[in-house]
Amino acid sequence: MLELSEKIKEHFRNPLNVGEMEDPEGMGTIDNPVCGDTTKLYLRIKDGVIEDAKFLSFGCAVTIASASVFTEKIKGKEISKLFEGTDEEILHRLIGMIESELGEIPPVKLHCPPATVQVFLEAVSRYFTKTGETEASLRAQGLIPKISEFYRRGEATG
Repeated sequence: MLELSEKIKEHFRNPLNVGEMEDPEGMGTIDNPVCGDTTKLYLRIKDGVIEDAKFLSFGCAVTIASASVFTEKIKGKEISKLFEGTDEEILHRLIGMIESELGEIPPVKLHCPPATVQVFLEAVSRYFTKTGETEASLRAQGLIPKISEFYRRGEATG
């Protein structure tokens, strides 16, 4: 049986920010390319600040816990601050927001946090497209293919 941290179990049993959002400024959907788990992420953004985030997920405990933690951590954050630095720094920062909170994630489940970040990037890209910020939208979209290296982290042991 897979050993999960207490934080993962806690966020799986009592996930935060579950639900749909009417007229979100940003919305993304992902079918995890590794396992098929599905997650939808909704963002309420005002003046470049994430005021609210909600998700719906049909997936494993780590997928649900990842979305729960991430939606809580991004509330109140300025999008521009989350996108400071190189592409690699941005991806490490965003994935790190999840992994630092959840504790040890089984190697066969290391593909779950990157999927949450990918759906966030899609939602942010759509927000930037809606607001006419084409360059920012393209930057967010451009990060998505670079996540593939993070999906493969657990392959050697899984």
